Amino acid sequence: MFALVNLALCAGIFGISLCRLNSMEGAVLLRVRSEYTALLAGAVASGLQPWYGEWPGWAALGLSFAVLVALLCSGHAWHRGQQDKPPEIAKGVSEGAP
Repeated sequence: MFALVNLALCAGIFGISLCRLNSMEGAVLLRVRSEYTALLAGAVASGLQPWYGEWPGWAALGLSFAVLVALLCSGHAWHRGQQDKPPEIAKGVSEGAP
């Protein structure tokens, strides 16, 4: 049961990370791209861990849940009208900059 719940949580992390990576333009900072690439890879490794002999426990579920909630809560920064776009800060542009 833990493995199925963890897989579902990791699928959510994977989906959000993939969508955000897909919406990034060339001007997005490398550290922002790296963040979502690491989240995507971590979600795959954590979600599929029973395939290589590891079984998730409470800690894995807690961390997967926390990461998914964090991604969901930051969704407002990525939503712009009809399309999801990275926020200006992800491009290295601050609000007060000319």
